[in-house]
Amino acid sequence: MKRPPPSLAFRLLLAQILPLALLAAALAAGGAAVAHRVVERTSDRLLAGSVSAIAEQVGAEGGRATVALSPWALGLLDGPERDAVFYSVRQGARLVTGYPELTAGVPPPADETTFGDGRVRGMPVRVAATRVLVPGVAEPVVVTVAQTLDSRQANVRELLLGLIALPVVLVLGAALLIWPATVWALRPLRRLVARLTDQSSRPRASYAPADMSGLPIELQPLVRAYDSLLASLDSTATALQRFAADASHQLRTPLSVITANLALLGGSRLPRGDALALIRDSRDASARLHLVLRQLLALARAEAAVASGSAELGGVVRQVLFDAQRAHPSAILRARLPEAPVEAKGDPVLLQELLRNLVSNAVAYGGGTVFVALKAGGDAGHQVTVWDHGPGLSDRDLERLSERFYRGDRATGTAGAGLGIAIVRTIAEAFSIGLEIGNRQRAAGLVVRLRLRPA
Repeated sequence: MKRPPPSLAFRLLLAQILPLALLAAALAAGGAAVAHRVVERTSDRLLAGSVSAIAEQVGAEGGRATVALSPWALGLLDGPERDAVFYSVRQGARLVTGYPELTAGVPPPADETTFGDGRVRGMPVRVAATRVLVPGVAEPVVVTVAQTLDSRQANVRELLLGLIALPVVLVLGAALLIWPATVWALRPLRRLVARLTDQSSRPRASYAPADMSGLPIELQPLVRAYDSLLASLDSTATALQRFAADASHQLRTPLSVITANLALLGGSRLPRGDALALIRDSRDASARLHLVLRQLLALARAEAAVASGSAELGGVVRQVLFDAQRAHPSAILRARLPEAPVEAKGDPVLLQELLRNLVSNAVAYGGGTVFVALKAGGDAGHQVTVWDHGPGLSDRDLERLSERFYRGDRATGTAGAGLGIAIVRTIAEAFSIGLEIGNRQRAAGLVVRLRLRPA
């Protein structure tokens, strides 16, 4: 069976009540020990008083001890529990008066009262004894008084009841007071939940940050984390909406071309030359469709990238140049790379996509000769430079180069979707890569400089 979710208010209540209850239990345990000690000492004093009262009545007659026991001598031990009281006065082995079954055992020192525990007639008793030196009596006289434990136990129970009942009442009263205080303290959390629920129930999802006005400081880190999640969701949703809009816009033309050509090819018998032209046109539209889809997916992947991972830049450059040479066999590609590995922060796949777009653009628009240089820079950052020998770009094209689907005047007649530099800039921003694009100063061509953080 699934366990119900824990209650925060109940956990807060327990967190406050449990220490209080443990403290109350410790106080009750300590109070019980003190109460037992106090009752024992008080009762022992009364028992010693009865022994002293009897000892004062001991006299001598003809060398023999006598006792004139007064009624009040044992009255000190009287109580509501009506304890059984036993006494005896012995001169040596002779019982002068009292109960013969009550003995003191080892004779106590003179004029001192000793205490002990024993049993009389099968009942547990507390025993007090003292030895009296009576003039005219040769043997020592021992006075012994024993009392059952009923009064002691009743006194201990009464004290324990008060010691335990008071902490219990205090804990229960504290719980009754703390519960509404806990509910009141959680009221800002309920208001926050209500605001977030209202925000999520709107017809159009809202990714606006939550209002933290009046929110306790303990809840603010939670709300900041929630706002960060909303910002991530907003970025993802925006990227998806943009991807859908861009795909709808850019794929419509090549799909229309392919659909129209297929209709013409299937609807009538065309001359062979016209049919081949339609097939070539459809093949070009399909290639453009593939390029647009690949770059749109690369752009979406770049926008959703998380700044983590590391890559060896020399290997990335070599792989990009190998792929570019295979795609453009007539292009002249040159690289200047250090012998030692160069590690930089960034996802290897996305860094390859970034360089692939730069090299592809340089091959397409830069006259067919492309140079790539990698320079390790230590803590200052590594630098990758890509340049070509093409005509370069106008100032107007440089300003709009990173716009999505923008293609300059010099791109006319060249395959492309206008997404390459947009992909480059998006990946660069995701991994905090410095990006500079401009015309070469001493020769014709375009130069792109990347500065990457060392891993």
